[in-house]
Amino acid sequence: MTAACPHCGQMTVLCEDTNFSQPAEMLSAGELKAAFAEAIPRSRISILYQLALFLVAIFMILLPIVYVGFVASAIYGVYWYAVHAKTALFSGFAGGAHIFLFKLVAYFGPLFGGSVAIFFMLKPLFARSPKQPEALVLNPAIEPKLFQFIAHLSDLLSAPMPKRIDLNCELNASASFRRGWLSFFGNDLVLTIGLPLVAGMDIRQFAAVVAHEFGHFTQGTAMRLGYIIHRINRWFMRVVYERDSWDETLEEWSNSAEDSRLTIVLACAHIAVWFSRQVLKLLMLCGHAVSCLLSRQMEFHADSCAINVSGSEKFESMQICLREQAILHSLAYQSFQQFWEKKHQVPDNIPEYLIKLEKQMPANFHEQARNTLLNETAGLWATHPTAAQRIQKSRRQEAPGIFRLELPATILFSNFIGTSRTVTYIHYCESLQLPITPNMVKPVRDFLKDAAAET
Repeated sequence: MTAACPHCGQMTVLCEDTNFSQPAEMLSAGELKAAFAEAIPRSRISILYQLALFLVAIFMILLPIVYVGFVASAIYGVYWYAVHAKTALFSGFAGGAHIFLFKLVAYFGPLFGGSVAIFFMLKPLFARSPKQPEALVLNPAIEPKLFQFIAHLSDLLSAPMPKRIDLNCELNASASFRRGWLSFFGNDLVLTIGLPLVAGMDIRQFAAVVAHEFGHFTQGTAMRLGYIIHRINRWFMRVVYERDSWDETLEEWSNSAEDSRLTIVLACAHIAVWFSRQVLKLLMLCGHAVSCLLSRQMEFHADSCAINVSGSEKFESMQICLREQAILHSLAYQSFQQFWEKKHQVPDNIPEYLIKLEKQMPANFHEQARNTLLNETAGLWATHPTAAQRIQKSRRQEAPGIFRLELPATILFSNFIGTSRTVTYIHYCESLQLPITPNMVKPVRDFLKDAAAET
């Protein structure tokens, strides 16, 4: 198998080394290829999926038009007031200086407020997106088995092979355009894999996770429409919720204003900004509700791909495993925060830490984690269906699955511990932005001892 280096683009030939004796749990390239020998049925697209796709296509056109129309109406309103109010208020000078000052406030207050509201509606369009935290890019020459595993799944599902595979420390996997808008019209995709998933799953469960993301890769039109709606929703979210130095400046002016006339002018600005944000919030919620409907249908379709690969029973166990890991993840980060605040120390390997933390949990932990699945509800603005809904669909599908290897998922890595430590360090620096130095990072065993001594 040949693969391009993610850094320099040079093609590398990946070969299996047959000059060493394999341990009992090692997986050969031939065995891995044979595990994908069967074919799977193509996942059908439901009527609700097609309806959601149609609605999103309509909203994709309507929302920007309504947004631009609202801004244009605000601009015209300010212009109309500037022209007509001037004639009405300053046609005569009767009433003395106090009345004249009142007219000035009545004229310039709404003008100032309307102009500020227009500025606040437009500024998010020109704001830069926040920088995304860096991840470790998979080098196929270093991790050939994982690359082979992903390539086989890509062929099996007739999905485009991602141009880049990222490894991070999140309890998640995702499919996205590698360069945003620049990758919109091609198959320039990136697959992101969270190493805590690999540490806590067997290889069949992990195959279901990756197959689910490849299911998204096959959703060409829906994935692109969803991306556009997501970016439009982010515009509205910035308008409605984002607060920056301009908001702080307006607030400071209002708090420091002593003249009552200036207070009235600034109050007009506050009211205009608040009203514009409420209108745009309504548009944002409408667009978000429709995009969430499509997102849930896309998740069900991607689940179908995962179920065909690993089987209904294994997909169900994967959903339960995800819930258990989510609880462990939350507990782990609570302990991280407390220990960091006290001693400025963190474990050197988050996936390993989660595994050891699970072994310390009480005997009824797994039962309690399963019970939490039954209490979830998916509202109108839920981007994903609940785990219970997904398990119910998988049971109805009754798929045996074609991938039946029963091994730890970590077997796909040549050095999972070393890779996890590297990814953990990047996670501390990039995602959590902790001022880490080498003496602050402790081996998991020592970190657990110190944490136990503190409690």
